[in-house]
Amino acid sequence: MEETDQIVRVFEWPWPTYFHGLPPGYKSIAQAVFLVFFRLSITFNLSFPIRSTAMASTLSDLTATITSALSSLPPQDKIQDAERMQLLEAINRLQAELEPPPVSIRRICFSHYSLVIIRVAQGMGVFDAFVESEGAHLSLQELSPKIEGDEKLLKRVMRFLCAHRIFKEVAGETYQPLPLAMAFGTGSVPGEMIKHFHACMQASAKIFAYLEERGYKNPEDAYDAPFQLAYNTKEHYFDWLKKNPEVQKAFNAVMTTSQQFRGEDWFEMFPVTEKLKLNTSEPSDRALLVDIGGGVGHDIKAFRNRFPKLTGQLILQDLPQVIGAIKEPLPGGITAIGHDMFKPQPIKGAKAYYLRTVLHDWPEKQALEALSCIREAMAEDSILLIHEHTTPEGANVPPLAATLDFHMMEMFSALERTEKEWVTLLEKAGFKVAKVWKGQSNTHPVALFEATL
Repeated sequence: MEETDQIVRVFEWPWPTYFHGLPPGYKSIAQAVFLVFFRLSITFNLSFPIRSTAMASTLSDLTATITSALSSLPPQDKIQDAERMQLLEAINRLQAELEPPPVSIRRICFSHYSLVIIRVAQGMGVFDAFVESEGAHLSLQELSPKIEGDEKLLKRVMRFLCAHRIFKEVAGETYQPLPLAMAFGTGSVPGEMIKHFHACMQASAKIFAYLEERGYKNPEDAYDAPFQLAYNTKEHYFDWLKKNPEVQKAFNAVMTTSQQFRGEDWFEMFPVTEKLKLNTSEPSDRALLVDIGGGVGHDIKAFRNRFPKLTGQLILQDLPQVIGAIKEPLPGGITAIGHDMFKPQPIKGAKAYYLRTVLHDWPEKQALEALSCIREAMAEDSILLIHEHTTPEGANVPPLAATLDFHMMEMFSALERTEKEWVTLLEKAGFKVAKVWKGQSNTHPVALFEATL
């Protein structure tokens, strides 16, 4: 029967027939491709041209189908996070099925060069040159006077950046900046992220030596992590940052990006009016909420806006230098106090003490010290609220979450905890976990641990 091209919805494809016709070893690849296209069709209501009789008897047919799908994708800003993560998961599965071990090994061994060479290009001023030229195409000869360094090195750097789709060589040694290149200019958040994680890479390089020297024992002290070995210091990373303003600036920029992955606000998961409403018989000066390590007040201001009629003081706490950096007056009812959470808590008997993504920076040793200071200040009816991302149990953990766990280890001897590990930590600190409130986000899962004395 003569083959004809048709437009067929993914879920209408006769998959068993196609799988049966594949050469040996291609079935798993086709199944992975199916997952990619199924996500695309459901998410974006897309259709793709395929062969109606033998969908993919060769890899070239699979490649053609994927290429067709790429041209049908909507713009980046039209894709929801959940949809994006589902599709990326399917694509990762496709790569895992298709990539032979030698290619995987090579990719793993050379993966760190992207960060390093982008940092080199930053130092040379490559990205700034294109930003100042408003994205115009520049030849090697035009670019060379605008940067630091010689033309031989510049050529090699540009070759690498083109190979990694940050630039495009549109003619012989003439370069077009792609969107990512224009994002790396001086002072930009992506540019500062490169600086931050390049500084962290020094600690990454010491993980093996650190663990080998200690008999591969899990780090337990925030003042003895691979970071201290890498930078030959006894200072905690946060103390070291104060003396390195360029890295501090980069770190601050990275913290602003974390707002995109916050998940739900705690008061959207928690019955605030039921749990935190003060009785009329209680002292009028009793604190309603103490936000410990609350930065410049994002969470406590959002809480005040959401519940303007709740009575009781709202206290924002962070280190004195953080509180001192607050430029705009805080809304009425919020008081900012400089405080080190490892010292006795000055606000006694508050209705609730709240920490958001604070304790994940600390290993058990220091986390227990901080929790002890809070426990000593609590009244019998006080509530402790710990708002954190949770790592899934078992081996089915997203690659980014598993990677961040080691990032916390290299910098702080800390970890990304599972729900069970959070509960265990709180119980070791002398608390009873009354309930674990769950967020609804599948892409950035968060939990609110409600604990009492």
